[in-house]
Amino acid sequence: MSVTRRARKTFPRLAVAVAFIFAGGTPGISGPVQRDVDFAELIRTPSGIQRTLERCDGHPEFETALANWLETAEPSLPADRQSVREASLRLLEDTTDRQLVLGLIDGLLRHAMEDIKRDPALDPEEVARALYAGIRKAAEKQKSKAAAILVPALGLQEDGTAKNERQGNFLRSFLNRAEPRVAHRDRPSSSGSGGREQGDSRGAARR
Repeated sequence: MSVTRRARKTFPRLAVAVAFIFAGGTPGISGPVQRDVDFAELIRTPSGIQRTLERCDGHPEFETALANWLETAEPSLPADRQSVREASLRLLEDTTDRQLVLGLIDGLLRHAMEDIKRDPALDPEEVARALYAGIRKAAEKQKSKAAAILVPALGLQEDGTAKNERQGNFLRSFLNRAEPRVAHRDRPSSSGSGGREQGDSRGAARR
């Protein structure tokens, strides 16, 4: 079982619930928050991201719903993809929930790999450098978050998510920044690497 799969078994993802009850109410979203909340619209602007993150304070159900949506969102417009990235990094910095930390990092990595697949003009190594820097900055205030950076990346390395050389280069470059010893152990497209867990939480960020 890969590191990411094991982590998710221990911390199972919470789906967006049909209704969330906000204690005391929240301006703009008082009472139950339904499944059809338009998170894409909420985070479309920097001020919208800020207001949405403020709604997470004291409301873990809303925070979980937002994190789950950010992890799996598939916006088609570049501006919307950038909004998802920015909101993910901001929530990663704010949250103290390890489950959400793992999910947000996993989502950021997967979104970046899709961007590389979608746009041949993107330099995989530059994308990896920028993303790693963003995640490190968001995680630097809490050691547990810094240690978690490696976990989703190892999961992607082990399960063969990287389907082409460009995605493989991205993942290798990201891992090289997170943990150089792990980056060169296996190619990211190898799906049978089994229980390689040496970098599970040891020295996850040494750069």
